[in-house]
Parts: sequence; structure tokens; C-alpha cells
Amino acid sequence: MGRKRKSKRKNNGACAKPGNAFSVFEKRMKAVLCKILGKDFPMHLLTKREREQMHMLVHHIKAARRYGNSMVTKAELKKVDRLYQQLLREENIPMNDKKVSLFELNVFSVYLFIIQQEIECDLRRKKLIEFTGPEYDYDYGPYEDLFHAHNNAVLIKVISSLTDVSKKIFCISLRKEGACIADYIPEVSAFSPIVKNISINGIRRPIYKVGLPSNENVHEWAKIDTSLLGNYYSGEKKELDVYIQAHALKRMEERLDAMGALSRNFMLAITFPHLKSLESYRGYLLIPIAPSKVRLGYLFCNVIDDMLVIRTFLFITHSATPEGDRLKKFTGMKRSDISYWKIDRLSTLFKIDEEHWPELLRVFEVVGIKNIQKLNIEGLRDKIEHDDRELDSFVDDLNDMKFNLINR
Repeated sequence: MGRKRKSKRKNNGACAKPGNAFSVFEKRMKAVLCKILGKDFPMHLLTKREREQMHMLVHHIKAARRYGNSMVTKAELKKVDRLYQQLLREENIPMNDKKVSLFELNVFSVYLFIIQQEIECDLRRKKLIEFTGPEYDYDYGPYEDLFHAHNNAVLIKVISSLTDVSKKIFCISLRKEGACIADYIPEVSAFSPIVKNISINGIRRPIYKVGLPSNENVHEWAKIDTSLLGNYYSGEKKELDVYIQAHALKRMEERLDAMGALSRNFMLAITFPHLKSLESYRGYLLIPIAPSKVRLGYLFCNVIDDMLVIRTFLFITHSATPEGDRLKKFTGMKRSDISYWKIDRLSTLFKIDEEHWPELLRVFEVVGIKNIQKLNIEGLRDKIEHDDRELDSFVDDLNDMKFNLINR
């Protein structure tokens, strides 16, 4: 049995939902519980009052609103609504042998709460616990915590889809409305970028302070602990602000093609708050970009005037990255070959699979370029144009090289 928690969800029914909305929810709730617990789920063991309680306790997200006097447009608010609802229903959260959506996880958490806190009949409670099965702890607490963790990540994804550190940076928070425990309104705010002009290699260039999308409607800026910089910084500051050139943003867009602004900005948003180390390579600082621990490339950085400045984004096959240099040495390819065959693009590497190009896949794995084909990024596969002739031609070119590496 799970641990008991003091109920935080009690309400007096003062915010009961309209009957039609409850009927719609009831059908969805049954579908969710049948999916997770099996098609024979005994809905009849839940009273109407308990099902109504579930309706009141599951999160109900209302239309997004502007926070304060923020410079958020109506079109941006509509985009928040559309994307939030889409992400709530994406089935990408592992639960035993299934994948559930955030909405489904919320329903399941509330169902377990009803069992633990609201059902007064011991016989019905016992039957529901037995039906739920040993693979699920009937304590709602861990599932509620999991829901909130994923919901926070979704909020950052939503706001990352709007944020461009060179134009406008967004924040979002959920505000409870009235007495209803689970009625929430997304409140969205935005602020302008901070721009500086500095001399890089004798040329004046604009750099943008890296603002982080926040789910607290508080402006946050990316910073880096100077203890991570080693000999690259000898000043007295404990933290440095992070700036980025527009060139780096453009290169991320080009080289992480088919990924979309949502995923690119999301990676930028989560990289700095959790950054534990940088890599020193050939006199430069490299910050790995690795969604789901799959390394795609590096932010190429210098320390300039007490700032960490991101100069560009290097894809993992490029020169001046450890993997890219190993790839050139191993295959004999030149720098121009990398761009000619478009293997400096995520879309190209993503479509290399073991069935069609097993030898090519092994070449990349030998030099440390691994698991890119296993990435689960929203919409990526749908946006990639598959032209097998291009990769087949690339393999033929490798086979014609001096060392005939593919067939070794």
C-alpha cells in the first residue's frame, strides 16, 4: 500500500461544473481509465458524486491572458492556447508498458486520490485497489508529483515556442481562478532583449543577452558559474552573464533543421540552468547540446569582457568538434565534403537507419555520433524529406575512398 497523505484537494462542491461538461468529461475519463487499467475497468464502483469530484479536481485550462501591462499580442495568446492543448494530449509519458498524455496522467492521479481519500466504503475501495493491480501504487502522491513535473516542462516548451532572445522573451504562469481547485488560467508576459555591441576580431557585432523562458512570470537571465571556466577566466566574478550572436541563432536554425523553434529554444532554455561542465577543445569552450542525452552539437564560446559569448553553433559532424575531427580522420573526408553531402544537418543524420545503411551507421558510431535516429522530437519525422539516393551516393563515395572504410 502507498503512503497516506493529508488531503489538499477537499472542496465543498461550490464550483460544480455544468451537466453537459460533466457528461463529456465522464466519457473521456472512462476512456483514460480503460486505457491504463484495461477495458474491463469497473466504472460502476465509482458513485456519481465521486465522478463529479474527479471532474472538479482534474485541471481545467482556460484561455490564456496577458499578465499586467505586458507586450503580448492576441495572436501570441492564441498560440499559447493552441500549443498548450496540443501538448496536454501528446502521449509521450512512459507508464509501465504504456505511454500516456499529460491529461491522462492527471486523470489517473485524481482517480487514485479518490480511492485513497474519498471512498468511504471499504469494500468498494478494496475492489478498486485490487483491480488497479500491483504494478501501480494506489497512492496518488507520486503520480501527482510526476504530473506537476511534466506540466512545468510543458509550460517551458509552450513559452519557448514564442521566445526569440534577439526579439522578445516570454514568461508564463498558471493562476488559479476563484474557488475551484482545478481551474487555471495561463498568464503570459514578455520583455525586450538586452543588446550590446562588442568588438570581435576587430569588427563591431551585436550580441544578445540570453533570456530564459520562465514559468513564474519573472525575468530570468542565463548565467554561468565561473568555476566551470577553468583557465579561460581569471577575474573575480562568481557568475558571468551569457550572450549570443545572431550568427549562432541562425546556425542553430540551419543545422537543427526540421526541429522547429519550439525544440531549439527549449534546448537553449534547459541547457544553462542545468549546466554542470563545459568542454575545452582546441582553445575554445564548447557547451554540448544534447536533448534526451543525445549529443547533436556544441555552442562554440569565448569569454569576452566578463561575459560568456556564444559565437556560433557547431553540428556534431563539423570541424572543431571532437566527433567531427574524428570523422574526417577516420574517413578521409574533407571539410567541404561534410557540407556537400549535407551531413551537417540533423535531417540527414536522423534518417540513417540500420536497415538501409548499417555500415554508414557504424561509421558514425565509431567516431562517437550515436543515437540521433532514436530522438523523439515533436513532428521531426513528418518534416523530413526522404531521398535515399542522396545517402546511397554518399555511401558510394565513401566506398571509393582510399581506405574503403565502409566494407572493412
